[in-house]
Amino acid sequence: MSAASVFNSVPDQSPEWSNIRTKQAVRNISGKRVDVIAYSFADKIMILVSQNGNLGKMYYVPLVASPSVQPYSHELRPTEDSEDYALLPLNHLNPVSVLGASPEDTEGRIYAVLIASLICRQSPDERRLVVVGMPQGLGGDSVTDKDREMLMDVLQMVGECRVW
Repeated sequence: MSAASVFNSVPDQSPEWSNIRTKQAVRNISGKRVDVIAYSFADKIMILVSQNGNLGKMYYVPLVASPSVQPYSHELRPTEDSEDYALLPLNHLNPVSVLGASPEDTEGRIYAVLIASLICRQSPDERRLVVVGMPQGLGGDSVTDKDREMLMDVLQMVGECRVW
C-alpha cells in the first residue's frame, strides 16, 4: 500500500464537527494575559478563561432549572435603567465542580454562575449545559477593586465571544 493511498483513505470530518462554533477574546488585565474562548457544541457551551495560558478548575452549570426553582423568565429581563440587576446571578443556576476546585472555592462558583447568568440573559431560551474552565487563583482571597475589575472584564470578554 502506498503512502498516497493511506492519505486518501482518511475520511472527511463528520458533519457534527463542522458545526462547532468558536470565538476568542484576549486582553491584558493587571499585567496578565487573559484569554476567553467560547465553543458552541450541539449539547453544551464551553467557556474557557485562561490567565497567562493556565487553566486549573472546571465547573458545569445546567441552565434547565429543577421543578422546585422558578427559572429565568422574559419578564425579568434587565432594562437599561437597571444595569446593576444584570450583575446578579440568577437564582436557578447551581454550578457543580468537575475538576480541580475545592468545595470551599466560592470565587470559582461565582465566576461560573455569573457566566451562565450572562448566557441566560442574552439568550433566555438557551437550554444547553454550560461548562466553564478557569485558572486557579483567578482574583484573590479577598475582594479588591482589582478583583472586581477582573470580573467585569472577564464578563465583558465572555459577552464578546457570544456563540449561543
